[in-house]
Amino acid sequence: MTETTGKSFNYRAFVSVFVGVSFLLMTVSGLVLFFAPSCRIARDTSWTVMGYDKDQWVALHVWFSIGFVVTSIFHIYFNWTALMTYFKSKITKSFTFRPEWIAVLVICGVVYAGTTLAVPPFSSLMAWQETFKHEGLGGGGHGRGRGREAREQMIVSDVNEQPQAAVHEEEHTPGAGRNRGGYGMGQKTLKQFCDEEGIELSSAISLLKKEGYTVRETMTMREIADSEGIHPRELRTLLQPEHQ
Repeated sequence: MTETTGKSFNYRAFVSVFVGVSFLLMTVSGLVLFFAPSCRIARDTSWTVMGYDKDQWVALHVWFSIGFVVTSIFHIYFNWTALMTYFKSKITKSFTFRPEWIAVLVICGVVYAGTTLAVPPFSSLMAWQETFKHEGLGGGGHGRGRGREAREQMIVSDVNEQPQAAVHEEEHTPGAGRNRGGYGMGQKTLKQFCDEEGIELSSAISLLKKEGYTVRETMTMREIADSEGIHPRELRTLLQPEHQ
């Protein structure tokens, strides 16, 4: 006889399988996004992987991450008794600090400190990622090189269209660069620029990160702009749209 289908639903099995599948899909989407170009370049070049653009990959990653977190909570619930044994002494059976605790805390502490302080090898990995994304290996998307070329042509065109009198004034008039976002702006840090322009630093960082920039408050405007192959003047336009 075939097995009956009237058995109760096995929630423990469901949760375990869901955790595994969501972890796998979250890993795939995470790797795709790790190597993906910035949002602006992805839009300009119609970048896709497996037929999905960057926004779709972000959405997939977010939702599978949510599914992973939620089902992980239930997984902990179903395995609470077994999990608690990791926090107890094998001899006294009472709660105590075990070597495993210390090892986990040390490793997580090193990763956290190394990442936030941007020291090797953590900074090296992120620097390699930026090199891969902006210089490229020639694959993984559509026209990454064409996107950079098009952006450079746009910048050259913008400079050529600028009235020569304004350029002359910007080069020789004290303070003109600061007011117009030209000469001297690139040497300022993001924090200095925001302080001078009355822009909230945290809002500026959030906006730039949303647009795909790698940014820290201590980076100069030139460094931030160079990461996307644009002129610092475009950052000013992005942060202060009213100056367009």
